[in-house]
Amino acid sequence: MNALRHGLTARVVVLPSEDMDAYNAFSKEIVDCLDPQTPVERQFAQTVADNQWRINRIRSIEDGMLGMGHFEAAGNFDCPTAEIHSAMTAARAFRDGSKAFVNLSIYEQRLHRSMKEALRQLKELQAERRERRKTEMDDAIRLRKAAEMKGLSYDPSADNFVYASAEIAAESDRRDRLHDAGIAEKAGFNLARYTAVARNPVPPVILSPVFPQKDAA
Repeated sequence: MNALRHGLTARVVVLPSEDMDAYNAFSKEIVDCLDPQTPVERQFAQTVADNQWRINRIRSIEDGMLGMGHFEAAGNFDCPTAEIHSAMTAARAFRDGSKAFVNLSIYEQRLHRSMKEALRQLKELQAERRERRKTEMDDAIRLRKAAEMKGLSYDPSADNFVYASAEIAAESDRRDRLHDAGIAEKAGFNLARYTAVARNPVPPVILSPVFPQKDAA
């Protein structure tokens, strides 16, 4: 049973009748597509994967319950066609086991709510992380360019940045190229107009500092 337990919480996600390798492949695909980058994000992503695995199990159980009707009393009658017999058997199986089907539906709804909440919290965490990274990268690029302007080298660790110098340089270059691409787009990707705009850029507006005036004595 230990091999069928997942994670430190010892929650039984994979039943003895299920394939652990299939679960691992399914879980990895779901988690990878959610792109978690921190331990907490990975926890929420794993919750999404586990809930979806259980939801799929419920649907399989529901199909099995309807299929069992063909081998039980629900399917013990004559019909003019196989299609009508199949539809009537499913209806009788649902009627005879309606409470079990309702319980399955309730369980599935709970799993959907849990998964939706996990997705919401994951997206919030990811949005906060990306915004924090953007703000930090903005500051790091400004400091790096200011240092270059003065002919100095820049060490991001001196300002407690976790980004390497190469990473900051690559992001700065990417933003410069995006800015250049924006100019090209405004020029309709016409080389002549782009060249004219690039040669005569709009000068930046430099604001003069405003000092508070002293009251007249």
